[in-house]
Amino acid sequence: MTHTTFTTATPQAPVVEPRTITYPLKTGGSLTATCPAWCTTDHTDDVTRGINPADLLHQGDTVGLDYDGEGIDGSILVGRIQQWPFCDGPDAGPAVEFTPEGSNGVCLVLRNRLELDDEIRRVRAHLHALVELGDQLAEAQADEHARQRGDLKRGRVSLSRVDIASMPVAYLLKAFGVTVVETDTVTAVELHGEPGAMELRVPSGLAQREREDQARSLLSARQEGGRG
Repeated sequence: MTHTTFTTATPQAPVVEPRTITYPLKTGGSLTATCPAWCTTDHTDDVTRGINPADLLHQGDTVGLDYDGEGIDGSILVGRIQQWPFCDGPDAGPAVEFTPEGSNGVCLVLRNRLELDDEIRRVRAHLHALVELGDQLAEAQADEHARQRGDLKRGRVSLSRVDIASMPVAYLLKAFGVTVVETDTVTAVELHGEPGAMELRVPSGLAQREREDQARSLLSARQEGGRG
């Protein structure tokens, strides 16, 4: 089984003091230019080797989603601000270099906030699709759990902490034999009784997400306590 861990890479704080650097030109002479406040490029190689003005590139820190899958590091959705201040054409102004997936070397140059917002909407739509996929996975795992265990008691005993944290609450309530009662007599969700004949007392008006979170917590505690 492949395990992949994702982390979000965020940019460092921008350079506060402007950096004015003198570059030797390959054609002779020199060029003095001030880096934008967001530029974190070292420029040491530019100064050492010399440049042509059109080759001067300012770049900021990258933001991206880093992952580690079986010891292989990579990044997706990588973006950073860049500018070629002395080139001809649209690249002379600041833009975002956006690389959706690094292995193919393809990147997009987003020249204004509207173009960047279009990509953000695409990413958000993808995240929404992943959330829906997660819901499908939870349902599929609950169905498989029920199929393999056969009866509710065997299924309930075999539920792990991860199962209780991730499977649909409706399935968990059925497995534990829980009846839900909405009442004004409690201020927090309470779980009473024994597995097979339990009662979950829920404060009136409590949001559904909060109900589910508290129900999972109580069922998990009861399950772990029963194993102790």
